[in-house]
Amino acid sequence: MEGERRARFLTWSVAAVLVLVCSTAYSDYPRIYKLSSQDVLFKQLQGDLQAYFQAESRLPGKNNADFPPLRLFSYEPAEGMDLLSLCARFNLPYDTIATLNGLDNPAAIQSAQILLIPNQPGIFVWETPTSTFQEIVASISDNVRDGAQAIRLDKNGQLKGAQFYRGQGFTPIERAYFLNILFRFPLPFGMLTSGYGIRDNPFSGDSEFHRGIDLAAPLDTEVIAARDGTVASVGFDPVLGKMIIISHEAGYQTIYGHLAEIHVRLNDEVRSGMIIGAVGTSGYSTGPHLHFEIRRRGSSRDPAPLLPLPKETNR
Repeated sequence: MEGERRARFLTWSVAAVLVLVCSTAYSDYPRIYKLSSQDVLFKQLQGDLQAYFQAESRLPGKNNADFPPLRLFSYEPAEGMDLLSLCARFNLPYDTIATLNGLDNPAAIQSAQILLIPNQPGIFVWETPTSTFQEIVASISDNVRDGAQAIRLDKNGQLKGAQFYRGQGFTPIERAYFLNILFRFPLPFGMLTSGYGIRDNPFSGDSEFHRGIDLAAPLDTEVIAARDGTVASVGFDPVLGKMIIISHEAGYQTIYGHLAEIHVRLNDEVRSGMIIGAVGTSGYSTGPHLHFEIRRRGSSRDPAPLLPLPKETNR
């Protein structure tokens, strides 16, 4: 997949679809100082946006020549400004500014000293991703997006290759990951009794790495799929007992262990919120609970930042 992306990028570059080369750093892009018509560059950006939306409205005869050329500006956010309010002032979607600036979540703007602001909406995909979120965007773009324009942008004094998908926005899984709600809570209610990371094994007392979270709930409480996916495995594990593994987009899997019942079969397609089993005590268990685990490309991830934990889990 990486090789295909590099080959495609080279093809677009040779075709000279679009090239942006600027000098040394974000600060060298034309700087917008005031978000008002009194700032000449802000006024120019808003004029380009108006031209973009006028061109977009002429569907289905969309002609690239009708769109303004892609231009980038720089802006230093005021202290305390959040991503949504910033995007509202610029009249741009947050997915555009987030992907252009490598922001992996809405709070990341707080550590960004200077932002790049484009003159039209779209998705920016970096040739060499530097975070899990950028990897997800790149992977999804390879499969569902087309019409990319090759660009080269200066990042901290180095030219970096990227692809610009004009007018496109986040898919549901990209938006969910960006907003830190990639998965839904796998129980109608429950209490977090053991978190992700190093803990004392409740049977041996030895320290070990717990690769998921344990959620206590009454016996036979419904267990629900945390996201749309396909059942990759059902069966019995000596430690996790009756368990289910579901595969999801972007290389993710969720694991549900210590079940009393399993209500799905291998290769079943499941929808988010669908009942797939019931809480039990199978395997090594000190009482009724669900062991819930998230993996990406075989490696476990802390589930807590990736799903909304209800108030019951904090007791």
